[in-house]
Amino acid sequence: MPAIRTVDLEFFGASGVISSFLAPLGAGFALFDPGPASAVPELERRVNEAGFELAELRAVFATHVHLDHAGGAGVLARRTGCTIYAHPVGVPHLLDPHQKLLPSAERLYKEMMIPLWGSTEAAPAGSVHAVADGERVRIDGVEVTGWHTPGHAVHHIAWQVGDAVATGDVAGVRFPGATHVLPPMPPPDIDLELWRASLAVLRRLAPAQLLLTHFGAFDDPPRHLDELEDRLMRWAAIARRVVAGGGDRAALGAELLALDEREMAASGVPAEAVARYRRLCPMEENSAGLFRYCTQHRQQA
Repeated sequence: MPAIRTVDLEFFGASGVISSFLAPLGAGFALFDPGPASAVPELERRVNEAGFELAELRAVFATHVHLDHAGGAGVLARRTGCTIYAHPVGVPHLLDPHQKLLPSAERLYKEMMIPLWGSTEAAPAGSVHAVADGERVRIDGVEVTGWHTPGHAVHHIAWQVGDAVATGDVAGVRFPGATHVLPPMPPPDIDLELWRASLAVLRRLAPAQLLLTHFGAFDDPPRHLDELEDRLMRWAAIARRVVAGGGDRAALGAELLALDEREMAASGVPAEAVARYRRLCPMEENSAGLFRYCTQHRQQA
């Protein structure tokens, strides 16, 4: 199939933060993770630069329903009539984001909700297709396979197209020019056992490229996935120790941040990229999600 293009959505005026991926079809094109509603104007400009009109959009493949990944899906479906493909658990949130998705986000972002994410719209009835694990979707000669990959979110699905996989957040956060991979771990859905199983799924697919929403295409999947899993396990060990010792989220966040600063320095991550890692994968969120997971599992044990 024709090469998949990385589309920089220039989120909130910043480049290299949120990407979408454009795949040409026999007629028109598809998008993997269209980004937030606030980025639709920039997305349209980039689509035009790639030689397409937004009206030619045939399909949106959402890795999960978090606003930075799929907040613009409903807007695009209403404008273009495209079909949205998503995990079955994510479908209700796309059809009715005002029920749970947006109220939860509004509590977190408050007055910055609209400036950051724009006006998220419900997808039209009949426009969203739930994709089973391993299901193949064929559009104009292009085959896309959905693989359920929970761990970051219960409604996460990775999309395999040719020798590339659009991984959303399950394959972590990484920026061009750096090898460092971070696991984004916001509450409430973090599950380490499921995440490791999802990484095993990605390894089994043996892709040549990982397409990360944050940010871009990377050609070293085995090394990348190994580093991500190693960091997941080391962070989890620290979190379990902190929880067992009666520490709190702030203590966990401080320890993880100090460790990550040392490791970024050792791997030569440029200062500009460090700032983007902190913006996209803040340790306050990571520690909150990981602390919640370890606390719950300790209570269950």
